[in-house]
Amino acid sequence: MARIAILLGDRCHPKECQWECQAYCPPVRMGQECIVEGPLGKPVISESLCIGCGICVHKCPFDAIKILNTPEADESEIVHRYGLNGFRLYRLPVPPAQGITGLLGPNGAGKSTALRLLAGVEVPNLGDYTAPGDWAKVLAHYRGTALRAHFERVAKGELRSVVKPQYVDRLTETPGTVREYVGGAEGANVSKVLDEIGLAPVADRRLSELSGGHLQLAAIARTLATDADLYLVDEPSSYLDIVHRLRVARILRRLGTSKSVLVVEHDLGLLDYLADTAHLLYGEAAAFGVFSHPIPMRTAINTYLTGYLKDENVRFRTEPVRFISHPPKPPARQRALVEFPELEKEFPQFHLAVGAGTLAKGETVGVVGPNATGKTTFVRMLAGAEAPTRGTPPPGVTVSYKPQYLRATNAASLRERTEALVGDPTFDPKLFERELVPGLHLDGLLDVALPDLSGGELQRAAVALALARPATLYLLDEPSAYLDADERMSMARLIRRQVERQSVSALVVDHDVYFLDLACDALMVFRSEAEDGSRGRGDGPFTMREGMNRLLRTVEITYRRDAETLRPRINREGSALDREQREKGEYYYESAA
Repeated sequence: MARIAILLGDRCHPKECQWECQAYCPPVRMGQECIVEGPLGKPVISESLCIGCGICVHKCPFDAIKILNTPEADESEIVHRYGLNGFRLYRLPVPPAQGITGLLGPNGAGKSTALRLLAGVEVPNLGDYTAPGDWAKVLAHYRGTALRAHFERVAKGELRSVVKPQYVDRLTETPGTVREYVGGAEGANVSKVLDEIGLAPVADRRLSELSGGHLQLAAIARTLATDADLYLVDEPSSYLDIVHRLRVARILRRLGTSKSVLVVEHDLGLLDYLADTAHLLYGEAAAFGVFSHPIPMRTAINTYLTGYLKDENVRFRTEPVRFISHPPKPPARQRALVEFPELEKEFPQFHLAVGAGTLAKGETVGVVGPNATGKTTFVRMLAGAEAPTRGTPPPGVTVSYKPQYLRATNAASLRERTEALVGDPTFDPKLFERELVPGLHLDGLLDVALPDLSGGELQRAAVALALARPATLYLLDEPSAYLDADERMSMARLIRRQVERQSVSALVVDHDVYFLDLACDALMVFRSEAEDGSRGRGDGPFTMREGMNRLLRTVEITYRRDAETLRPRINREGSALDREQREKGEYYYESAA
């Protein structure tokens, strides 16, 4: 075991504390310089003198210090390191000659860093943060390995690579239209790519006017339009509905038949469908990350869910993630709690109609369907944020609503925000502190200003605040957005547990099938009733089986359950099982197969 000391510089405020980390450090009190003031006025922690007591971690008022023991960390395997007490990355995935390799792991553990290093955007410093990376040292270090050949081509400028950026919302700052942006790629066949990806109708619209989904498609289109040897695709499913996710997956699969593709993705079902092999990444966010050796895709997902790498003897999850096959709930638990009538909403260019439905006590209902079919509008009508044109939302129903798009306008921290709500009958501080903070891993974020939180951190905070408000009906719009696979599964289980425990109901709008399978008992299905997208229709709730069959029939894919973990798996198109299920009209199997 190797000890790592990490200082989170954005959280460390030495002028606002009493240097408790240094004052209480046992080696310092014994006269050793274990924690000293660095050149930037912030603490520098000596890993060789640190005894791993963890006192500085608990005494730091800003939760800015992490003292970690890495499992079997070999210092010779360090690829890149950011500063003395900064993040470090161990090992790198090896890009295949052709085919698709997936990268799967938590946020902040080094996946995007790995893509930049493989593309040559950054030169690996091999742990020597005091000097910029040097290609001669890199080539000597990887002599006799597949990475040596890869980096040699990168160093000579012979490897053409393209990176699909992770944060596509930043494209709104790029001037010009979609056609101009995609056409800026080297060797681009613009019209063909725009038509294939589904952007032809908005090709002449400016990037600043696009939705998140269209921005994602524009970034993918530019990547695909670039003639390259290596395609590095960072989180292609963000903002996309299930229809567009599968369209993009099919395009990438065709690309992988002749090119080398690396994909970072948190939608486990999509990654399972996309990739041939995967590298798992384990570690600690903002501290260190370790890439596993390549693993066949099915084994990789199951290993990720069980949390144990047998060949490396590393356990990175305390309890395995288990799926269920959704047997019908006992009649005693199917008591109606919320009944809503038929609702309609008229917009100048869109009409939404939703059939009447009933939500039971302790029931979490997923709301699924393509984008722009009215899911968010329906939820907003129930929340009272949008007035229906026809129909009336059920009276006397207390609602707690987490909107789709989040923006932190208050500079207060999460702790200050919740302390201000103490005594408010619409907020349960005990539930927030005892269940939601540990369940959503918010402990280290309580004193961070809300505008400083990342997208995933802000999402978890918003869900926690919504669930902490006593209500009859919880409305959560895309709660899995920006979350990594672990965070999604933890949130899904927590939502389901809270709804069942409190005997309330919840509607959850989302596109991740794994998330929905873990969280939900039933589904409402939305669809478009006009080719131009001017009419949307929502029906349900249906059982999970019927709801998924209705949804998957429209996107023409079939699912089975993995025999080992019961997780949903997309069947290969044209396979014997795929053909058999289509013939039976069973697009979503409840039993393992």
